[in-house]
Amino acid sequence: MKKVLLVFPSTFSANRKDNLKTIVKEKLELIHVKVNKIISEESCIAFEVTNLVEASASLVDMFGIDKVAIAKHVTNGFTDIVNTIVNTGKQIIFPEEKFFVKVEMSSNAKVSYVGRDIEFVSSSNLTVELSSIAAKPAKNEYEANKTILSYIGKDSAYVCIQMDTAHGGLPFGSQKEKVACSIHNVLSAVSCLITVKCGFVPDFLILYTNNDDLKENAKLFSHIANKTCIKKHKIRLAYIDLPDKFDHNVKLMLQESISANILTHLPENRLIIPLSTAIHPTWFVEATMKQIVFAGKTPWLPLMFLTDSIYHNAKDTGLEDKTTSIDTLIKDMAFKKEEYEKYENNIVALSKAAIENMKTISLKIGPNYLHDIIDSI
Repeated sequence: MKKVLLVFPSTFSANRKDNLKTIVKEKLELIHVKVNKIISEESCIAFEVTNLVEASASLVDMFGIDKVAIAKHVTNGFTDIVNTIVNTGKQIIFPEEKFFVKVEMSSNAKVSYVGRDIEFVSSSNLTVELSSIAAKPAKNEYEANKTILSYIGKDSAYVCIQMDTAHGGLPFGSQKEKVACSIHNVLSAVSCLITVKCGFVPDFLILYTNNDDLKENAKLFSHIANKTCIKKHKIRLAYIDLPDKFDHNVKLMLQESISANILTHLPENRLIIPLSTAIHPTWFVEATMKQIVFAGKTPWLPLMFLTDSIYHNAKDTGLEDKTTSIDTLIKDMAFKKEEYEKYENNIVALSKAAIENMKTISLKIGPNYLHDIIDSI
């Protein structure tokens, strides 16, 4: 009995399965996992790979995918599926746990039964087999400690041993267009992640004001880069020489303005701007957008009208430990228009200096992103 990797496309990528297959294969090649065979079913894609565990862990972190499962690949004969579900349940269900058998079926499955028949017989047989450990069937999957999902395809069936939830969204690169984004704080990283989740390919600009800032922003970049399937990244690095005499909130204001200013000088037309009307003053958002449009560029603001969902996006994409940084930014982004106008000359001068000293480096994907970036300075 073969074991395969099942990939369930997200709602948004269901019509882009060919693109998703290519992206998955490229991602697995990056971690040296060979794909031996691909079977495309109506609602999922089955991959025969050389390392199921490593492949599953890698794909869970990708966009465009709803669920990833390691499954037993069997015929779609009634008895074969029921026996496989029962044997799987005996392996994964612990004493006194509640279990639920769920069957999903392709509309073109060549079978004479319905999914409910499989669910009923499998649950009954499992109840008998597990009676000695007091495991019982649950009323639904939400009440269950363990759910055994089976998918019945056109000619085959799959019984899931292990299931993990992925991030959803669109497959990386499915939008084709490139966008430019800066990484200079956690909000900018969340903005970039949302952009990647929508299928765009970002060109990265990492801004920093000191060595600690560089390390932190390089870590944020690494987190985003690992969700792509790009073998080699070309990134821009720019140092912002903020004078120590400026107050903390002034430095934050200047950093945002300088970031937007630098982006307008890059060749990309679409610019990702990490501003939110729930965090930044409305006048500041409008002024930044006008500045970008005046430069002949298009500002895109993924966070524009987000409030609590900023936290959800951060957590959903693996930045749980950065949510306290968002709280700090919210408190410190309270600056007035008069204060901003007072520093406009500084913004122009500091932006010009950062652009003149900007560096471009190429990095191969791997575990040493942080050191490679720091060593390049």
